[in-house]
Amino acid sequence: MATLFAAGSAAGQDSPTPVPRVSKDGPSLRFDFPEMKVGVAEYDEGPTGTTVFYFPAGVKGAVDVRGGAPGTVNAAALQNARDAKLVRAVVFSGGSWFGLSAATGVTNGIKELNAQKGDVDSVPCVVGAIIYDIGDRRFSRVTPDDRLGRAALQSAEPGWFPLGARGAGRFAMQGRYYLRGSGPDTSAGWAHSGQGAAFRTLGPTKVAVFTVVNSLGAIVDRNGRIVRCSRNGTGGDCPPIADRLKAFAPLGGSNESGAGPTGNTTLTLVVTNQRLPFSALQRLAIQVHGSMSRAIQPFATEADGDVLVAVTTDEVDNPALSPVDLGVLASEVAWYAVLSSVPEVPPSPVPLRVQPSADELRKYVGTYDLYGGSALTVAVEAGSLTITCASNGRIYFDKDRTYRLTAAEGGFFVVESSARDVVRFDASGGRTTGVTLNPGPWAVHATLRPTTTGAP
Repeated sequence: MATLFAAGSAAGQDSPTPVPRVSKDGPSLRFDFPEMKVGVAEYDEGPTGTTVFYFPAGVKGAVDVRGGAPGTVNAAALQNARDAKLVRAVVFSGGSWFGLSAATGVTNGIKELNAQKGDVDSVPCVVGAIIYDIGDRRFSRVTPDDRLGRAALQSAEPGWFPLGARGAGRFAMQGRYYLRGSGPDTSAGWAHSGQGAAFRTLGPTKVAVFTVVNSLGAIVDRNGRIVRCSRNGTGGDCPPIADRLKAFAPLGGSNESGAGPTGNTTLTLVVTNQRLPFSALQRLAIQVHGSMSRAIQPFATEADGDVLVAVTTDEVDNPALSPVDLGVLASEVAWYAVLSSVPEVPPSPVPLRVQPSADELRKYVGTYDLYGGSALTVAVEAGSLTITCASNGRIYFDKDRTYRLTAAEGGFFVVESSARDVVRFDASGGRTTGVTLNPGPWAVHATLRPTTTGAP
């Protein structure tokens, strides 16, 4: 069931007041770590989101930063060999560097919670990190902010973590490294990912790993096979990673696959209750982060901004589990977490055996405005519905190329392109009002321009 946390207009592209949304629906991990609360809030107008890990009593923290393009808040505070329980929250967000403001929102939210308890002097340490989920994958530039961070904190509860295209992983993608060139046909092989988690116990020791995978590399299963290799595919036909590595030409001196300084990132949090000195906690962060190159290939490139935070509640001693063994256990848990980040893909609608007549299709004709001046033109040509993008079509459409739309069951249309994206026309009061590309977690919305018809 979805809950709206703040009032505002959800209509229109890039509304000035996007609505934080919290939902408990969908796949999730249940785990036993009452010392930590997890909150998730999203802007459907992006779509994008924020994931908050809140530790009311504080935890000791360390960090390992890899790759060439990190975006963080307060990561340096975890590099100073402090054995105190300094960290009150870890915040992962979409939105690239814009999304770092969600961490500020969480900090202010904790300040307000402390003030309600009469503690007006404490300054909570909140560590933040972001992924790049703008660029070519979506038209909107709605990004996580102070309000979204606060909404995520307000929703936080123990023992629950949503999996897949949720929170900071709402519009995460992976595997762009293996796609040479650019454009919609190439980008059909760019697969969605999301956020994942796994939890294990060994004696009194608990280990949980949470990750948001937005990597340049591809996610690889334990048999060495790529898990997902196309945007709208289920992944059953993906090759072994060894075959993919053999089959492509090196990039050479330029990085065609990067989308900017923060184009790709994997964010990870390792949580344990085992008592560790800072030196062992720092080594745990390094060991687990290094192990993730098995699950994501390649990993920690110059175009990735990979960040791993390791924290401990410092509650139990376990002489039977050395810090090295703890690192091995956590590394295995991390691989499971990465695999669980791969989201479910909505099934492709089945085309209708009999296509609608030209007269039935005319109600969809018009120009539909996207963010930033892009527009989609829908027309009827030779008895079929067509769609054309007259400007930057991002990963979905070549500029000025006309695509045929095939009517399918459930009121959907399939774009006849390499990706076979799905279109649904939106209506109100019997009139067409807009169009939604890929309804579901990665929806892109456009509004019918008032001067065009969209007549019933």
